[in-house]
Amino acid sequence: VKFSLSRNWIFFFSCFLLSITSAETSGELRICALMVSFQEDNKESTTGNGKFLSAVEGIDCGLYHIDPPPHDRAYFYSQLKAVNNYFQSVSYGQFGVDISQSDIYPLASTSYELLQPMSYYYPYNEENISEDRLVELFKESIETAFITDAIDYSIYDLVIVFHAGIGQDFSLPFLDPTPEDIPSTFVDLDMIKNSTGENGITIGTATIEKGIILPETQNHLNY
Repeated sequence: VKFSLSRNWIFFFSCFLLSITSAETSGELRICALMVSFQEDNKESTTGNGKFLSAVEGIDCGLYHIDPPPHDRAYFYSQLKAVNNYFQSVSYGQFGVDISQSDIYPLASTSYELLQPMSYYYPYNEENISEDRLVELFKESIETAFITDAIDYSIYDLVIVFHAGIGQDFSLPFLDPTPEDIPSTFVDLDMIKNSTGENGITIGTATIEKGIILPETQNHLNY
């Protein structure tokens, strides 16, 4: 039960697979995962303070704790392995994640810090700009990581942005105390075009046309 985030991954990986041809849904996916945090804040409209959890700040469920912190590179590596195990199982070994050729950045146990607090990237009740802000989060993450670590994105098949905090995925209308949490999102080429006017995000020798935004956890009890 320690892999609740992996179930969320599986859904969005499935969305990714539906976007490519069936001929390509074999082999192993090389993933570039970016850990990003936000400017620290104490807004009640978002979960947490914009930083990755290093210790439980809410209810400690002991042996039954789902997604226990610290949420560092080792934590996300274990989630990648869980996703690989799932796909290898359901595809009878025909598809999975190439763990040896996948990387989690930054290589130190830190994160890339974005320019704004979490609420900026998914402002409440501003649907007309919400998609643009999500693309901005994705693009800024890619660019910040490239500036910091000169990542060669061309050697990967998929970029995943893991952000600090919880995803806006299981809320109920009018009953959500943190409406500015960021939803898990499959960023496709249409979103990028509509937001930036460009055919992908060109950086270094690579042009990135799709990717995924996911939270560090969905376990609200940690906070």
